[in-house]
Amino acid sequence: MKNNIHIYIGIDVSKDKHDVCLKNNNGDVLKRIQIRNTKSDLKKLYTTVNKLNSGSGDNTGVLFGMESTGIYSLPLSSALKRDGYLVKLYNPIQTSGYRKMEIRKTKTDSIDSAIIADMLRHQEPPVSSAIDNLTLYQLRELCRVRQRNIEKRTKCKIQFIRDIDTVWPGYKSVMKSVYGKTSIALLKEYSVPSNVTAKSFKDIYEMIKRVSRSQITKSQAEEIYKHAGNTLTVPEIDSVVSIEIKGLISEIELYNEQILAIVTMMEQTMKKMDSKITTIPGIATITGAIILSEIGDINKFSSAKKLVAFAGLDPITTQSGKFENKSGHISKRGSPQLRHALFMSANVVRQNDENFRKYYDDKIKRGKHHYSALNATAAKLLRVVYWVLKNDKEYKVQ
Repeated sequence: MKNNIHIYIGIDVSKDKHDVCLKNNNGDVLKRIQIRNTKSDLKKLYTTVNKLNSGSGDNTGVLFGMESTGIYSLPLSSALKRDGYLVKLYNPIQTSGYRKMEIRKTKTDSIDSAIIADMLRHQEPPVSSAIDNLTLYQLRELCRVRQRNIEKRTKCKIQFIRDIDTVWPGYKSVMKSVYGKTSIALLKEYSVPSNVTAKSFKDIYEMIKRVSRSQITKSQAEEIYKHAGNTLTVPEIDSVVSIEIKGLISEIELYNEQILAIVTMMEQTMKKMDSKITTIPGIATITGAIILSEIGDINKFSSAKKLVAFAGLDPITTQSGKFENKSGHISKRGSPQLRHALFMSANVVRQNDENFRKYYDDKIKRGKHHYSALNATAAKLLRVVYWVLKNDKEYKVQ
């Protein structure tokens, strides 16, 4: 397929503009233009390509390349794929390494676009079709939005606990679950001990009884009420912290709703994709969605070894003279979301699958630390994932 390509287009992607360099097979610059993420500028790019392509309209003879820079490269790369063009996305580490081969230490956007065009000329083009599975893009974005919401909720919860410890010391000793319905209702309504004791015990008990559906007894409610009256407080900041506590509860509830909605969409997408990845013990719908979306099209990888390297689970090899060490730390150059999902799944699968249990135990017997053995188990799991996705077959315990 490489012989059919006669126009190589390197694009240096940035927030406000993209520098485009078009080269032929000999490396001659055919054209340089700048475009933005607009439909009119994309049309201008297509017009330029068609003129240089002699108006043949043959998209397979044109190859685009750009760095995978997340939110800045996604709109342009997905538009090009939808319109039938071949697009190769490079890891910034790759382009940085290629740039260092140049003698002059000059870096500009126009130079970077030319370097990407040269990389396209000297490396194999994508083996997959021009239109990749955009459902995987959607799934990856769902997974990452879910993760961001979880991280934001965690920050809110940390501040929430800090505020409670400030205005109501020992609260967790009388309320079993700080985030339970009864606790949240009590703090949402009153927030600080002084507001609780300002009400009669009867009012507080009726509220607790209603919210807990009588799960909290009268004696337990009395203990909470007495604790509110006896605890040491700082009245000077009660009103300020009370406002923050109520605000944090609203934020936590909002994040809970958003996470639930996102998880529902993830489950619907996974059901539509009907992937065999969830037949592997330890990989549930959520972890399966994360692993699938971060890997992308499995056909990009010609071997399981390359997929393991892509995930950053391959050990760093150090060699000098006759010395060679292949048992160093893992490279961690891949997606951290992918590695985290694999580690979680590996920890579950080693407890539920005989083959993985023996593999993990063997590493421990050889003197490996738990996390080192888990790294190896995660890499083994990823090789199984590769086989399942590549062959589209269910995993069966041997």
